[in-house]
Amino acid sequence: MPLNLPNLLTLSRILLIPAVLLLIHQRSFTAGFLLAGWVFLTDYLDGRLARKLGIVTQAGMILDPVADKLVALAMFGYLFAVERVPGWYVALIFVRDLAQLASIPVLLWWKQIAFKVAPKRIPKWGTAFNFAILGYGFVRLWLEDLGHADLPYDSVILPVLLVSGAIEIYILVTYLPRFLQIYRGTHDTFE
Repeated sequence: MPLNLPNLLTLSRILLIPAVLLLIHQRSFTAGFLLAGWVFLTDYLDGRLARKLGIVTQAGMILDPVADKLVALAMFGYLFAVERVPGWYVALIFVRDLAQLASIPVLLWWKQIAFKVAPKRIPKWGTAFNFAILGYGFVRLWLEDLGHADLPYDSVILPVLLVSGAIEIYILVTYLPRFLQIYRGTHDTFE
């Protein structure tokens, strides 16, 4: 894998996941949130820099969504463990992300098929909803730690979870046929 700046930013996102969760778990919220901010900023910067500098690589196009999924799996897993996100929603995230992660070695190494990742609007909205839910869950942990236990959780986050859950189901339902098309060689891009 070429170690250019965008790919290094993506790798830093993966490597910092344990540190973010450890800091938050130890109630070092300021440090944890700052580091999480960097993690989310790298998600924005890596692709933009790669395109601007003309150094888009196949490895980077695959590594970026892998990093996104690892961040989501780890952070949603943590919020589920501390009972801040419902199990049904985390199950949707895990099924979708694990299905997508499992397809990468199947296509690249077993079938030796090169593919592209070019997400359309709905998956990008799904990512935005996920980040909002993660942010809400972690800020809620922090506020509860400060003694604000009377937060209107269900009335605020439940509608967001329902919309996001519908988006996750849509993504999963449209992903599986596209995987089969790429597997059969009739298409080359995950959208």
